[in-house]
Amino acid sequence: MLLNYRFSNFRSFKEDSSLSMRAGSQRTLNENLIRDNGNRILPSTVIYGANASGKSNIIMSLALMREIIISGTIELGSPDINNLELYPFAYSDKEKPMLFEIEFKNENKHFIYGFEILCEVFNKGSGRIVSESLSVVVGKSNCVKLFERNQDKVVIKKDNRALELLGFNGKLIGEFEKKINTNLDSLELFLSRAFKSIISNELAETVIDFFKNKLIVVSDFTLRKTNLTFSVEDMPKKDFFLWNRILDGFVKNADFGPQNIAFKSNKAESEELASMELVSIYHKNNKLIMIPAELMESRGTLKLLDFAIPFESIFTTGGVFVLDEFDAAIHPELIKGIIALFNDRVVNTHQAQLIFTTHNPIYLNNKIFRRDQIRFVEKDKETFDSSLYTLADFGSVNVRNDQNYLINYFKGNYGALPFTDFSQLLRNNNGEKEG
Repeated sequence: MLLNYRFSNFRSFKEDSSLSMRAGSQRTLNENLIRDNGNRILPSTVIYGANASGKSNIIMSLALMREIIISGTIELGSPDINNLELYPFAYSDKEKPMLFEIEFKNENKHFIYGFEILCEVFNKGSGRIVSESLSVVVGKSNCVKLFERNQDKVVIKKDNRALELLGFNGKLIGEFEKKINTNLDSLELFLSRAFKSIISNELAETVIDFFKNKLIVVSDFTLRKTNLTFSVEDMPKKDFFLWNRILDGFVKNADFGPQNIAFKSNKAESEELASMELVSIYHKNNKLIMIPAELMESRGTLKLLDFAIPFESIFTTGGVFVLDEFDAAIHPELIKGIIALFNDRVVNTHQAQLIFTTHNPIYLNNKIFRRDQIRFVEKDKETFDSSLYTLADFGSVNVRNDQNYLINYFKGNYGALPFTDFSQLLRNNNGEKEG
């Protein structure tokens, strides 16, 4: 469960920005909130903003943090790295590190973990990790720091509570600390490397598991050939096709047509790998005809099915689904139905969360979202710095629960709205031609 995400100096975001999933003081739609030991947590949030305002940069920063933690390094030549977008704010006159810090809960443990990367603007591969820290929150507010890294030195905390959580005595920790600092690599995370292998594999694995299995970030939600590859030992036991209950449920409930959609098992091309291909299944003359889904299904159908693949695990085990422009090519009524599942405590028993960006104003509705669930991103025209804020930041006096958020948004009352006069552009061009 995500509690707060803080970042700065990433792409269009220069200053500290926070994506907090803690609910505000308002009491409307209280029944939607996740209850966790007396805390009130938002199950979903939607982010609005003009093109190039910085909405996608929020999603990209989370995707970047996730990839770095899973791989444990920022070394571009590493086989575990796909594409590191290490681009700090381009218009700053001072060299400043990029900050990524996240507060979350996993396996009944409450963590705050973050790191900073210093790199040159527009110079890929020049980055180095300059700070890193991990804390465990015990009870409601007792924050116990386990380690802190500054430049080329890691300090493992040796107070009684930290040692108790780490399962070490102070003298032994001191010996390990010396060896660790001798071999500390500025391209590697301490958490994913030495902390995991030497200090506490259990705590490190619990943190990494959140990013690997509980945090799903889709920053480029575009069409691709939909198939899955398995090792032979992990291959589903059904030889013909793998029915996915949630996948089939999406097809039926969204009324895509009479066909079924499933994963068909293909024979292994080698002894080590086998694949599952997404196919549309039609019944004709008492026979099953299977055609690759990308040839038969619409763009919106394929995108929704792409979402459906990890959907079951999110609601079964809990997790955070983060998507950029989730509703592009998908009917808003289907999106509203998915939002309702996250906002329904009876259905969402494992505290799953949804975060997505959109341009569609239909979700600006006080029957769907609370004020603190609606967020906006706006870029300053002079500094080019993006800022992130919620509808609740305007205060209950300025934004009442009975107001029409959609109309007020298009009036420009909340900002984050593009104002462009293309007619002036055409008039200027016509004038140049006439001259």
